[in-house]
Amino acid sequence: MTSTPTRTPPAAGPGGAGAPAARAATRTVAVTVPDWPLLAALDRHQRRLDADAPALDLAVAPVLLLDQHRVTHAGPAARAAGVLPGMKRRAARAACPEALVLEADREHEAALFELVAAAVDTIAAGVDVLRPGVLLMSARGPARHHGGEEILAERILDAVAELTGWDCTVGIADGPFAALLASAPGRIVRPGRSADYLAPHPITALAGAPVGPGWGHRGQPSAQRPERRLDLGETVDLLQRLGITTLGELAALPSAAVADRFGPDVATLHLLARGGESAPPATHHPTQPILAETTLETPLVRTDQAAFIARPLAEELHAMLLARGLVCTRLRIAARTEGGEEMERTWRHDGALSVADVVDRIRWQCDGWITRSRLGGPATGAITRIGLHPLQLAPAGESAPALWGSAGEAAQRAARALARAQGLAGEDAVQVPVPLGGRLLAEEVTLVPWRTEKPARREGPWPGSLPRPVPATVFREMPPVLLEDAAGRPVVVTARGLLSGPPAQLRLPASGTGALQRAGLRAGSAHPVLAHSAPTVLDERWWAPDGHRAARLQLVVRSASGEETAVLALSRTGSWMLEGLYD
Repeated sequence: MTSTPTRTPPAAGPGGAGAPAARAATRTVAVTVPDWPLLAALDRHQRRLDADAPALDLAVAPVLLLDQHRVTHAGPAARAAGVLPGMKRRAARAACPEALVLEADREHEAALFELVAAAVDTIAAGVDVLRPGVLLMSARGPARHHGGEEILAERILDAVAELTGWDCTVGIADGPFAALLASAPGRIVRPGRSADYLAPHPITALAGAPVGPGWGHRGQPSAQRPERRLDLGETVDLLQRLGITTLGELAALPSAAVADRFGPDVATLHLLARGGESAPPATHHPTQPILAETTLETPLVRTDQAAFIARPLAEELHAMLLARGLVCTRLRIAARTEGGEEMERTWRHDGALSVADVVDRIRWQCDGWITRSRLGGPATGAITRIGLHPLQLAPAGESAPALWGSAGEAAQRAARALARAQGLAGEDAVQVPVPLGGRLLAEEVTLVPWRTEKPARREGPWPGSLPRPVPATVFREMPPVLLEDAAGRPVVVTARGLLSGPPAQLRLPASGTGALQRAGLRAGSAHPVLAHSAPTVLDERWWAPDGHRAARLQLVVRSASGEETAVLALSRTGSWMLEGLYD
């Protein structure tokens, strides 16, 4: 089933013809196979069944795809039954008990997608695989060859449908981000109108943006600092909490203000929202071409053999790049068979390709070439030579990840200073906070020495944990306090989780802390309670003999200076302590 992409009509607006373009974006074609992980998993499942078994229809048969026990994709029938991405396995099975549950397999997704890439290759050369399920290519040359962008899109749709049996969508626009969004409805955005097309889209559309070096993608670690994961979802959530709900609202912000306030990474997202395209890495032409190549003594005929040759080849390429101070963001994998057939495929990456990234792509690509005959494509002979050709290079320093600013010379000086402090005063002299998870604020975060292995996070849920925002000051040693009602009687939390009386004043004993004194809560003084929340009961380890009960209460008191101060109090065994102090 194919459909002709439609053109977006002209639209007026702040990003229209009268607005200056942020940067001349490349005319780009995006080819997307909707729900590709689900289609690949269903293909693997059906190939395991009897050859005479009827093919499943996603519109009728409910199918779910799980990754780490959570739903990542659901077919139309499953969605109609109430299954949504993000659900846990048990909740999804409860909503749709008859659903076929499949597990995600990234290896098979990448190998099977070679059929789609090969089908598009029959229409135009120079296809880049952004990730399994998404292809990008330049539009200008192929469009001129085929007589227009509409005809090019139609031929891509027909080629994929005829050669693979799957439906795809095609979008054409200025820049890869606009093209990706245009591919979902199958639109062709007129040149210079990408900003108008992007403006009404929700800000959550940035979660799938093909951003530049320094960002991780879909939970993958950054190539330069694997210990730090840069999450587009967290950035999008931050922009939403700041009141930015559409790409047009983000694009309307001044570029200089975005860069100064949020740093270069969010400035890149701002540029994409304006219909621009981030500048590609500087082109470098080494005196000697960079090429990592190996000739196989034993021809490669099985996919498991690719795992043994991928790691040494990737490490050889990484060493060449490291010696020149470069990183690779676009890689061509080439192969030659016993019969002299030459094959190649280009992989584009959201950031610098690490050794692990290159290893994955070699395995995926070899798997796709070897098994494509079994999957319905042309047969491939035994592979005798594999080569890696970096196509897009950038200085290594330009790919350093940073969310609130670039990790340039200032960050390097700070790192050297911290390392020197540890060398002089010991490893524990420099500590950084690490989230752990827990009910009490003091348990949620721990301090570990800088650049040491971080402890594993304790996964919840944590019933009774404090919702955000949390106090700015958390007391490791909670100072004791007295909470009294208007008659001077101690306020306690009853067994039913109720207060014995309305709190009237908070009294601090003789000992206090510097943080309390700075907030105007002096030792030995009493402060009137202006407002309070309902108590939250914490049943800690109720199933064990050493379990105990606690209660948490938020209070607003008047300090000695007359200002209102919010505190968080915790009651254990009838005694109150201060757990945190709000700014």
